[in-house]
Parts: sequence; C-alpha cells; structure tokens
Amino acid sequence: MNLSKFFKPLIPHLISVGIFLVIIFIYFSPTLSGKRLIQSDIIQISGTLKEATDYQKKTGEEVLWSNSSFAGMPVWRGYEKNILTHFHYFINNILPSPVLLCLLGFIGFYLLLIAFELNPWLAFAGGLAYTFASFNFISIEAGHINKVYDMALMAPVLAGIVFAFNGKYWKGIGLSTLFVSLHIYYGHFQITYYLLILIVFYAIFKLVEAIKGKQLPFFIKTSALLIIAALLGVTPNVSKLWTTSEYSKSTTRGGSELTTKEVNKQGLDKEYALQWSNGISETMTLFIPYFYGGSSHEDLGKSSEVYKVLAKNGYKNEAKEFAKSVPLYWGDQPFTAGPVYLGAIVCFLFILGLFIVQSNLKWWITGVTVIAIMLSCGKNIEWFTDIFFSYVPLYDKFRSVTMILCIAQVTFPLIGFLALKEIVEKRIPLEKILHGLKWTAIITGGTALLFALLGSVFFDFSSENDTQTFQRLPDWLQEAIKTDRAGMMRMDSLRSLFFVLAAAGLIWAFIKDMIVARTFYMVLTALTLMDLAWVDKRYLSNEDFKFKKDYEKQVYVKSAADEKILEDKDPNFKVLNYTKGITGDGITSYYHKSLGGYSAIKLRRYQDVIDSCLSKNKEGVINMLNTRYFIGADKQGLEFAQRNTGALGNAWFIGNIRLVKNADEEIKAIQDFNPAQTAIVDEKFKEQLQNKTFSKDSTGRIVETFYSPDKLSYKSKAGSEQMAVFSEIYYQPGWNAYIDGKLAPHMRANYILRAMIIPAGEHSIDFVFEPQSYYLGEKISFGGSVILIIFLLGLITRSLIISIKKEKHETAQ
Repeated sequence: MNLSKFFKPLIPHLISVGIFLVIIFIYFSPTLSGKRLIQSDIIQISGTLKEATDYQKKTGEEVLWSNSSFAGMPVWRGYEKNILTHFHYFINNILPSPVLLCLLGFIGFYLLLIAFELNPWLAFAGGLAYTFASFNFISIEAGHINKVYDMALMAPVLAGIVFAFNGKYWKGIGLSTLFVSLHIYYGHFQITYYLLILIVFYAIFKLVEAIKGKQLPFFIKTSALLIIAALLGVTPNVSKLWTTSEYSKSTTRGGSELTTKEVNKQGLDKEYALQWSNGISETMTLFIPYFYGGSSHEDLGKSSEVYKVLAKNGYKNEAKEFAKSVPLYWGDQPFTAGPVYLGAIVCFLFILGLFIVQSNLKWWITGVTVIAIMLSCGKNIEWFTDIFFSYVPLYDKFRSVTMILCIAQVTFPLIGFLALKEIVEKRIPLEKILHGLKWTAIITGGTALLFALLGSVFFDFSSENDTQTFQRLPDWLQEAIKTDRAGMMRMDSLRSLFFVLAAAGLIWAFIKDMIVARTFYMVLTALTLMDLAWVDKRYLSNEDFKFKKDYEKQVYVKSAADEKILEDKDPNFKVLNYTKGITGDGITSYYHKSLGGYSAIKLRRYQDVIDSCLSKNKEGVINMLNTRYFIGADKQGLEFAQRNTGALGNAWFIGNIRLVKNADEEIKAIQDFNPAQTAIVDEKFKEQLQNKTFSKDSTGRIVETFYSPDKLSYKSKAGSEQMAVFSEIYYQPGWNAYIDGKLAPHMRANYILRAMIIPAGEHSIDFVFEPQSYYLGEKISFGGSVILIIFLLGLITRSLIISIKKEKHETAQ
C-alpha cells in the first residue's frame, strides 16, 4: 500500500497544527527556557495535596485520603487503571501545560469547523479565535486547569456528533468516543453539564429536521450509535464517576441536613451558587473588554490618572506600587480576574452570521446562546434563573453561573465562521451579503462608537463593591480610579471599533474581488490574533512565568512558626492558622495538617462546623480536632506558633453519651460541651448503643501507633468496655474499622468525628480507607480502557483497509 495516499489528506491539518504550535510557543516563550506559569489555584492545591503527593512518592501506594486539609477529606489520587491517566501524563511530559491546553482548544474547535465542512484556512482562523478567547487565558493564569481542559474538549465532542449526523458514522463515533472519554477524565462536571446543554439543543434541532424531512429512522439510528459511543467513552472513567457521585452527596454540593437555616436541601445554597453573576450590561465585555474595568487588580502604569494624582498629592514613592494593582473592576461580581472577551471581530462575525447564514443551524445556536447569556446573569435575571435552579435537574449543584459563557465561547465563532464559509463559497447573492455587512457594521460599530463618546453619560463607573474597596481611600483617589475606569472603557470601545471596521473592510474587499482568497485568510487570521492576544497579554504575560525553584521558595516560605511546629515529630496533629482564612488557605497544608484548606467540594458537615464553631473559636470543637498548635502574628506581622494545651490527642475514652434527634440538635450541642467527657451522638446510631452503659476507666489508655493518610492504627487497654472518640473526620462509605483484624462497626460523634465501642482488655484498632466505589470502579475502568483501545485501533484498521481496497480498485481501473 502507498501510505502517502493515506496520509496526504492529513497534510493541510498537520500544517495547521504546526503553525499554531509556533504561534502559541511564541506567546508562551518563557516555557522554552524552562520557566513555569505561576497559577494561584495550582499553588493552593499543591499545598493541599502535599501530604498525599509526598506519601505516594515515598511508598508508591495510591493515596485516596489526606488529613492535611479541612482536618481530613478524600483526595482521590490515582485512577491508574484508566488508560487516559497514562495518556495525560505522557502528553504533559511533552508539552508545557499552557501550550498543551491551548493546543487542545485549537484542535478541538478546528475539528468542529471541519465537521461543518469549512476549508482548513477558515478552520485555522476559527480555531485560533476560539483558543485565544480571554476566558481560556484568564482560567489558565488562575490555575483552573481541569476547567480549561474540558472547555477545550467541548468542541471536538460536538464535532463527532456533527460528523455522525452528516453520515460519516465511523469518524463521528470514533471522535465522540475519544473526546467523551477525555472530557469525563478531566472531570470538571460543571463544564460537562454545559456541554450537555449544547448537545441537547443540537439534538432537538436534528430531530425537528428529521421529522420535517421524513428521516426519523436515520435520526434514531445515528442517536443510538452516538449513545453507544458515549457509553464506550464513559467506561474507562467509571471509577472517577462513581467516587465523585458518592462523595458529592456528603459535600457542600449535596445539600445540608440542617433545617434551622435557609439552605438548599439537595444542592448548593442559592445565594452561594449565584454569588458570581454577571450584571446584565456586563455581557458587553464579550465585545468591549474594558467595559467593566477589566480585573479587580490591574496594572495601570505611570500614564494612569491614579499614578498622576498620587504623585501630585505627595505620594510619588507609593504611586508606582499602588498603580500595579488598581481595583478597576466595577461590576456586580465580588471580584474577577478579568473579562470574558470573545473578540470584537468574533462578535462582528456572529451578528453578520445572523443576517446571512441561510441554514437553520443558526436558530439552535442562537437559542442556546441567548439562554446561556441570560443564565450567566444569575441573580440579575432571577426569575429566569429560578426556573433552572428549581426545575432543571442538577442545575443547583453548580456555582459561579458566569461559567456558562463557555457555551457562547463555542457558539459565537461557530456562527461567525459559518457566515464566512457562505461568503467564501459564494452561496449567497452579493446584495444580501452587502446588506448584512452594512447593518452589522452599523450595529457593532455604532455600539462601540456610542460608548466611546457617551460612556460617562450612561455610567458613573462605581458599584456596591466599591464600598469595601474604597473605604480607606481619600475622595480624590477614588475619583482618579473612576476616571481611569471611564478612560479604559473609552479606549477599548475605540479599539473594538477599529477591529469592526477592519473586519468589515476586509470582507468588503474580498467580495469585491479586490483581494484573493489566500490574502483574505491571512489578514483575517492576523487581525483575529492581534485582537485577542492584545487583551490576553493584559492577564497572562511573560511576567507570570518563573523558574520552579524560585517561585516555590517565594510561595512556600517556611516561617519561624512553621519551623517551631515542625520540631514536633508526632506524625498526626492539627494546626489552626489564624493569619489566613479557614476556607481559602492551602498554603498551611503544605507543612501541616490544617483545620483550614482550599477546596470548593469540602464536606458539608465540616462546612457547618466552620460556620457555627471554628469561625467563632469554640474551644471544645478546636480541642476535639486535636489542634495542637495555633499560628498567629505579632504587631510586625511576623508569625509565631503557640502550643494548645487543651488538644485532646488522637483518641480518648469518654464516660457520657448524649443522644440527639437530628443534625440541628447535634450542631447545637457541640457549641458548648466538654468533648473530653461527653460524646454527642445522633439517634441514627442508637442500635450500636442499645443496652450499653459506659464508665470511663481512668487507668485506660488508647494511643495511636501508626499513621498514614489511608490507614491509622491504635492500641487500647481498659478494664471495662469503653466508648472511644477519635479526632478524625467521619466519612462513609469508605472508612472501615477493625478490632484485632476483624471488621467492627463505628459511628459518628460530635457532628464530624469517628467513635466506636472498644471491648475490655488489650486490643489493636485499625481505621482503613477502602472505598469499594474506587477499588471495584478501577477494575471496571481497566476493562473499559481495554475496550476503548481495541475499539479505536479497530477504527484505524478499518480506515487502512478501506484505503487499501480503494487503491487496488483505482489500480485495476
């Protein structure tokens, strides 16, 4: 067989990928010298996972639990039986993370446009436009890696579905299977949820089309094949899906058992879920990036009004530093790392597509786009959000509703480049194109010009959030910030106007045969890249990269307090850091087992304890968690460590048990009690306590003899049967207790701790974290991985066989 004929159709696509790699390596040029991106979330998460990471490196064992964050929670490291885990490690060792993320985004959207039969030139420009949207770069800079992976994989999943409905079954099924597998593997299920919304809208469109065209059997057959493909993609990820589903029921996303406060019993609290909601007019940032001031901390430099005013008022030395981090954002969200900017050119093409795209495709795309934008406004279009929050399954499990704009990030360039396809292929009368071009230029250009000239008439460039931001600033500095905000809107409006006119002029020149197609493609790509990369550099630049050893020294600085605590070689006690917030601190976990942590999926009951006890310094709760050290700071800001003599240790016997009826009574009871003497137990566990009475043995002892994240061992000695409480977080299913090697029941006490009855005499007690959802799930995932590999290899073999047969047929003729 002549393999060149098989690979020849791939050459334009490989060239596109190669050119993109050159562009993205130029953008991320510091990676070529070995520097790494400093990402705030990754820094926090690395601290949170330090115990599990170190233990896994030391022993080679899988680690599923860690006590270094929020006093103990699952970490689910591993999934080694999933072939995609090894694929992920392999590609991550080849390309730097930001380069890889952008490459996947480009390939994914490129494939989607190829599925819609665009030529490689247009598909390249479209892939570039999608990848350089600011949401991707802001998320990469913040360290929201799995979110970016799954956003990048939305388009290729949709591409597989489009190929299948276009009659290219095997190509569509192969792509769907592969990219569904990867999408689920990276596990940002909120993005997966939004992808499902996109798929549902496309499916409804194809169903209506099939009914009208009397092709319902084709629709059913294609849908059935795609469902099979999706199931094939799911099977390697059974372990991840099972453990996630099981764990989520116990987290803040699974609702609360408390009834004494306004909470969502099934999902997130509504106020919490909608905290990050776009203002209605904030949608304009899709078109004008500085419409709402950019980020909450932006570098303005010496040319800003802020710098000039500070220098004028005698603060020249402080002016430069303050101007590096000015609170420019003035929208409805508590804070933001930057705007969701899709590009002035992309927005221009989207509106143009509404005028000239003839296919009914534009109606499902427009419909899902409008819904996504409305839902991104959350509490600001509350009546609409309430419909989804109350009645649409699983919608109430997710927070930060602005994230749904990832749908618009797909649909805007999709319609826009479908419009360019129509223009390039000359399927539309010239008059219609000119009509659409004129009105699109008037709408988008007029909007940009309006805000450039009259922005200050419509807005005062302040928000409710400024009350806290401005409280320590003099009036003249507040006015300077507002002046800079107004100036930034004006300049970015003019900037967007420029790109609108440039795009309109380029298209006009092409349809008037003033430039050839190749020139059109090259200039379009250059303008699109210039438009988007210009904004991206505001939020992700070369300054964000440092050598690993340098930033680790800066971030994980070992303070005098850390040094003091680390002198204590006991492997298992907790630390409470008063210098950092309990719910936003993964750094303390880098060196210690912390009562705080950094996770959006912490255990619901632990969050309840944070809200009602830890945030109020309830001594009994702090002591029962074996909090041996406090970290504080003196007047100079230097940290110090203080020993807590009230810490109860790893385990202790108690003499009194107080049964309560429900979670409300349980949380109330631990507000003021002596955990050294009394255990608060829910009536759900009363069967274990029937006909039991306990008298604390003053000579009895229970001590921890072995510690690892997934296993803890104790030795007990007592003259009578005892009730023991352990300073470890209760979580079921998963933790099993053993007495002398035999499985024994244990219960929850004091709202969040473990407790169990220990027989008289000397005994060994082991707690082992062995969730069946993981271990059985891993076996299924391994089988699914084997099936996935065989299936994909089978598709490749099938393509080769077809090519061989085609070549023989051509030779015979």
